[in-house]
Amino acid sequence: MLLIRKNKNMAHINDNYAHSIARWDFQYGHRFMNFTEGEAQFLHGHSGYIEIEIGGMVDERTGYAYPCKEAVKLIKEIADNFHHGMLLQEGDPLIEHLLAGYEAAGIRHGVPGIDAVKPKKLDHPLVKSYPECRLSITKKVSTCENFCEIFYELLKDKLNIKRITFRSSSLNAATRVY
Repeated sequence: MLLIRKNKNMAHINDNYAHSIARWDFQYGHRFMNFTEGEAQFLHGHSGYIEIEIGGMVDERTGYAYPCKEAVKLIKEIADNFHHGMLLQEGDPLIEHLLAGYEAAGIRHGVPGIDAVKPKKLDHPLVKSYPECRLSITKKVSTCENFCEIFYELLKDKLNIKRITFRSSSLNAATRVY
């Protein structure tokens, strides 16, 4: 990638700047609370796919602007909370019913042998996770646009994020540029 930067009096070309692109996918369930326009108000699932572009100078030794393997580790720390989990919006009346159902099924506090490696708990104003029962509570409805915002807010201090794209299906996707 060729980047033209403007200084006070002139532009110069920096051919050592690039975007590394890290990708990850995960499966999750959710619903759009208070959505009356269609079936999204019902519980349903998706195969989510996130792509994050990280800007930086290409390291002469490694050849990377940012090592994608390292970026994927950071993305996965967040996505593991959603993988095979349920995302519900703050105030959704289904939360208490879901937790009661998990309690009745004996899985409210996890399942021995299955949760050997629990995801790192998320505690942010946009999302709080309960890894022991694969439940995440979001401040906003879990659209592709809002997934981009969640990942950005949780990773912005760790990665030089330039763009995030989130796709929930071949039909639904969003990109945010930073």
